[in-house]
This record gives sequence, C-alpha cells and structure tokens, in this order.
Amino acid sequence: MSRTESDDQLGFEGNVDYLGRAIRALVPQWVARRSVAVSVSVPEARYAVGDEIPITVTFENRSPFPVVVETPRQRLWAWEVDGELEASDEAYYVRNRPNAFYFRAREKKRTTVRWDGRFARSDERSRHPADPGEYTVAAYLATEDERPRDETTVTIR
Repeated sequence: MSRTESDDQLGFEGNVDYLGRAIRALVPQWVARRSVAVSVSVPEARYAVGDEIPITVTFENRSPFPVVVETPRQRLWAWEVDGELEASDEAYYVRNRPNAFYFRAREKKRTTVRWDGRFARSDERSRHPADPGEYTVAAYLATEDERPRDETTVTIR
C-alpha cells in the first residue's frame, strides 16, 4: 500500500489503523474532539534571550475506543508563541484539503519541537530574538476553532 499525504501524521507514527478508519463513520466529531486531550510543556520556566526552548506536545485519546478528529486543511496540529504560528508572522500555505488525525483507543502521541527563542517577520529576512518578558506557548489540534488546546508560559530574561 502506498502512503498518501493524509497518512503523514507530521512527526507521528504513520501505521495505518484500519479499525480507526472504519470507526470514523460511527463516532461523531463532537465526541472524537472531546475524547482527545492536548498538553504542552517546556522543561524550564525561565530561559535566557536566544536560548533554544524544547516544546513537548502530547495528544491523548482518553476514550476506550478509537477516534478520528477531522481537520479542515492538511495541517493536523500546530504550535504557536503569543499567537504567532511557529513564532512567525509569515503566511503559511497549507492545502485547503481536509485531513484526519487517527487515534487508537487510549493512545498517546508525543512530539517535541524547538523554538529558537526568535520571531520571524515577513517584512524582513532575519529572525529577531524575543525581548525579555513572559510568552504564551500553545499547541492545539488544527480544527476550525483550534480545540482542543493547551497553553503554558515561559519567561525570557
């Protein structure tokens, strides 16, 4: 079987879950979305200007049955810093084709992304270090209302 773009889970194991695909038609989206919990964490509360910050994102299906969360575009999940997707105000172009995030019963999916402590600006070619202060780091499923979602704060000094 060849992999299609919808099989790419953006950093998560991509084994095909045939039961999950079959159950997709049986579990309503409002149940599937409420079944999945998102958590985001950073190892330290404070960082120096310019430090790289590892951000751990965990998605957990709390249900005893498989669920599938549908997304309106190809992006399945996202992270942001102070409301800026991947710490950038640059426009991201993602195919306007729906996708689906598959979870086995009680499955946890975990990934780590790294924020270099800088923000990209669309009108400039360089990335600028974040000013000292408190920043909100968020992660969410890429549904229309960005839910489920979790946030944490990090201080740059």
